[in-house]
Amino acid sequence: MIHRPVPAAALPLDTRQSTTTVAPRIGHRRLSFVSLLVAVFALYTAATAVRITVRKYYIFLPDYVRWSLTPGPAVGDRPTHVFFMFVDHFEPDRNAARVREWARRYAELAARHRDSGGRAPRHTFFYPVEQDAPDVMLALHDLVRAGFGEVEVHLHHDYDTASMLRRKLDSAIRGAQAYGFFQGPDGATHFAFIHGNWGLDNSNGPLMCGVDEELRLLRELGCFADYTFPSVYEDSQPPFVNNIYAARDDDRPKSYRRWFPISAVKTGAADLVIFQGPLVFAPSTRPASLFLDLDDGNIHPARPAAPNRVDRWVRANIHLPERPDWIFVKVFAHGVTSPEDEDTVVGPTFDRTLTYLEQRYNDGHRYILHYVTAREAYNLVRAATDGVQGDPQSYFDYVIPPYRVGAGTVETTRHAVSASTP
Repeated sequence: MIHRPVPAAALPLDTRQSTTTVAPRIGHRRLSFVSLLVAVFALYTAATAVRITVRKYYIFLPDYVRWSLTPGPAVGDRPTHVFFMFVDHFEPDRNAARVREWARRYAELAARHRDSGGRAPRHTFFYPVEQDAPDVMLALHDLVRAGFGEVEVHLHHDYDTASMLRRKLDSAIRGAQAYGFFQGPDGATHFAFIHGNWGLDNSNGPLMCGVDEELRLLRELGCFADYTFPSVYEDSQPPFVNNIYAARDDDRPKSYRRWFPISAVKTGAADLVIFQGPLVFAPSTRPASLFLDLDDGNIHPARPAAPNRVDRWVRANIHLPERPDWIFVKVFAHGVTSPEDEDTVVGPTFDRTLTYLEQRYNDGHRYILHYVTAREAYNLVRAATDGVQGDPQSYFDYVIPPYRVGAGTVETTRHAVSASTP
């Protein structure tokens, strides 16, 4: 029997309607879904554009793209040495009791951790030298003498002139040298620097600095390197990312916007080394960050240290061209500003992070871990530029020797402080 199609007119009314409306309904749904995707994409793009503008990512994004597209240099069969340093904006607000409690907890933390050479974590305390607090300086002196790190210069200042800043810094440094800080065995002054409020070289305006020739002035006073950056969200952010480079003062704000090789410091063609920390975008589950975090190495209560952050910091691959197998990881915090900040850097989350760092990046074959201070990291950078070979631990004191931290003068000061304390 031959079956012939039944004409649509011969079908029941409800059947004819179903055959003529199903396809348009499906097409309408598809169109709605596509329109929704387009709208979501447009909103995400607009939100990203706002984020880039408001947070000033445009300052470093071009170089970030360059960095992202540049393959990492080959290191052959050599292990990669990971140098981990903690540069702390250490601001106890003249509270010596808080420093002593912080020191107690840090000693307990450090006792549980060792690098490849058997050294405990080494903290660098960038202390605000505008705060004249002898009892705090004594507490820091004791921390350094116990082998937990070194003290360097942190400074907040505003509306200064070069002459005002010179007097201010010179006086503060000389006062701190009574405790053995910032002075080598030969009496020469050396120090690393972090600018308060990220205003180095008047880059955030006179309210945060005021001195256009700050790089040159710092060098003349004994500074060898700046550890302020990154400074995301600020005009002061350098146009380079994940880099260590030299800068020369040009008598204009933000002189470090120009890049020089590290060797220029040795020859005198540049003033300071600019020692950047990691700056890495990474996928996130946080809608507030548009599912894309920017990790700048800042450890604080809202963003504590964690194993996945360690992986990002190492992935930043901050190194010198001469030694691609030497990676520098610089993280920072305001580790004594509040009880919450303190817990973030001496509590359980940082403890677990150090454990992960030691387990993942200290196997002795692929990675070798070193805990270093800011001064030691600078020495390693200078050594790498000179093309040295062998164990990097041999170069921790390569150019800048350990600070004096003499006991005699400090004991005299300690007695004076004790006598004046009620």
